[in-house]
Amino acid sequence: MAVAKTKPELDIDALADLEEQRRFLLQSLKDLDREHEAGDIDEVDYRTLKDDYTARAASVLHAIDERKAGLARKQRGAKRKRSTKVTALIIAGVVVVGVGAGVLVASSSGQRVPGQTVSGNVPSNVTDQLAAAQQDIASGKAVDALKLYDQVLKQDPNNAEALTFRGWILESANLHDEALTSLNKALAADPSFAMAHYFKGAVLLEGKNDPAAAVKEFEAFLASNPPADAAKTAQDALNQAKQAAGQK
Repeated sequence: MAVAKTKPELDIDALADLEEQRRFLLQSLKDLDREHEAGDIDEVDYRTLKDDYTARAASVLHAIDERKAGLARKQRGAKRKRSTKVTALIIAGVVVVGVGAGVLVASSSGQRVPGQTVSGNVPSNVTDQLAAAQQDIASGKAVDALKLYDQVLKQDPNNAEALTFRGWILESANLHDEALTSLNKALAADPSFAMAHYFKGAVLLEGKNDPAAAVKEFEAFLASNPPADAAKTAQDALNQAKQAAGQK
């Protein structure tokens, strides 16, 4: 008779399955890019498949990160210190509420965003899609938010908000280069979009190990006069980046 596995053993098996999915999806993205460059797949199919693989990869990578964090907490018997990447999502909520979007407040009270039906159908216009994506972020539905941002960008490729928060979601899944690409596009479209500077700073500091470059981005964010809570967290990140870069 087979011996039942313990909870830690089941956790390790689940992590191994997720890592296998990660290898498959990342390889699929590479293969897709090669096929596209060779002209073996048309643009519409390429974009559809790439969006799907990217969303699935982000979901799997996020699940791996969470699973590893849970195992580490059990081994150490203590909670892992919150990182800049985690606090970045908190700042996003602070800023969105601060500018009066009201999406996070609506999500916490069970309200629907404009354009969203009772059955949960996805809104069709850019404004409502952005609002729905912020609600998904607030509800922890990063993959759903990513899909909405991709829909926005199909209609408005230079939408700074969609590019910025898409970059944050990709960074949270450890897709550092993809995150930087999205954030750089956001800043090219609108250099004054403050959150793009903050998220780019977080990617450079934690994902790319480039604290000197991160300093400039955090300083740009702070120069936008953000809300007090956001400013405090950004200042802490700036201090961390300066220390790592050997700056006073």
